[in-house]
Amino acid sequence: MTTLTAILLSGLTFPALAPVPPEVKPDPMGRGYMGITVATGSLTIERVEPGLPAFKAGLRSGDTLVRVGVLEPQTFDQVIAHITSVRPGAGVEIEVMRGSARKQFKVRLAARPEELDRRNSYPVEPFPIP
Repeated sequence: MTTLTAILLSGLTFPALAPVPPEVKPDPMGRGYMGITVATGSLTIERVEPGLPAFKAGLRSGDTLVRVGVLEPQTFDQVIAHITSVRPGAGVEIEVMRGSARKQFKVRLAARPEELDRRNSYPVEPFPIP
């Protein structure tokens, strides 16, 4: 008999552990997000954000994007447009070149942070009042 079994059988009770909150479900009207940045003008991943979908799926710095879903991108802007057209929570197949090998990953998208869209928008200057 193990020690744990002996303790449970002896009638001792232990306080319950704090409950783990459920994972927040993604907004079904949100925009998809993987959590990667690429080198300017390329499709080579420069950084994979820890804890985000690309990281969880196994993508790494140095991987070069070959296919995102059905898209074979030529620019990272195409990747962004495609990923943001997919809803958070959906799975997207990503194919990369890692060294000389092609590898495929299934990435379950998160919701794109609003500040990314705000940062990329340009404020409109008001017309000067004469």
